[in-house]
Amino acid sequence: MKSILLPLAALYALLAVGSAAAVVPLGFSWYGLGVLWIAVTGFTQFFFAFSLERRRPKSFVWVILGGGFLRMLLAAGTLILPMSIAQPEGFRSDLLQFAAVFMLAQAAETVLAVRHIKQG
Repeated sequence: MKSILLPLAALYALLAVGSAAAVVPLGFSWYGLGVLWIAVTGFTQFFFAFSLERRRPKSFVWVILGGGFLRMLLAAGTLILPMSIAQPEGFRSDLLQFAAVFMLAQAAETVLAVRHIKQG
């Protein structure tokens, strides 16, 4: 578990810094709430997967796959849909940033999960 938490924390930090470095020079506001949401739900998903894996071996992959799908639905319901309805200023750039960072996070989390499964 410890072998994956440090790379996971580094991943979220890199995504936060990278997204801020990409959008701020272009004159857009940085959507930090989205990155925070991704990091919190990602850590929660991995902690749940590790705790369930102790009781039921080989459940890690199903929690990561199902949790990823559930996170996509939660993102649509808690961030994307309310912002689309309210339409605050700059919401399109915020949603685009969130979607891009979320897709990169999902891809990197999948790589970390596959690496964990191959090791253990």
